[in-house]
Amino acid sequence: MSERVWTVAVIGVLVMARTLAAQPDLLLNCRDQVSVAVNVPAAGIRVQMRGVLNNGNYIIWWDAKMTVSHTLSGFCEASPVTGRISRLETNRADPKEGIRPYRITPDDAERVCQKEARERFSPGNGLLEARFLRHTSTKSTYRVAWEYNLFSRRMRKGRCDIDSSTGTVLKIHVDNGW
Repeated sequence: MSERVWTVAVIGVLVMARTLAAQPDLLLNCRDQVSVAVNVPAAGIRVQMRGVLNNGNYIIWWDAKMTVSHTLSGFCEASPVTGRISRLETNRADPKEGIRPYRITPDDAERVCQKEARERFSPGNGLLEARFLRHTSTKSTYRVAWEYNLFSRRMRKGRCDIDSSTGTVLKIHVDNGW
């Protein structure tokens, strides 16, 4: 009988501990994510809860004061259970200067260029290599040189210009033919 009482007591304590656990602050998480994404201090961002989606996530509207005359606005989608921000977007009417959702790395740029060159020129079994050109790349555009080698002989070479914020190929150059 005493074992049963202890078991019930332990289960009761565990249930109470779970219900008393701190819940994530969705507004604070959204404000922090927006602050990092648009490079504005958290004090300059106003957030407010707006509604619930069918999947149970909350929508949080935000306004970030960029400069004296410009305010950027948008929304966050946040999970109430984990506090994780699953989506962060600006309003469609705002200019594209605000959020850059990610910035690709030079390694990612090499892979994007390799894939694009392979798709365009169908090198078959040859080895297609790509390397990041650090000295000719800019903050907004990465340049990557690529070569298609077959049997230790260069068959074709060129370079890719890649948007560093989206990872899309802006232009692909070919230096020589077959």
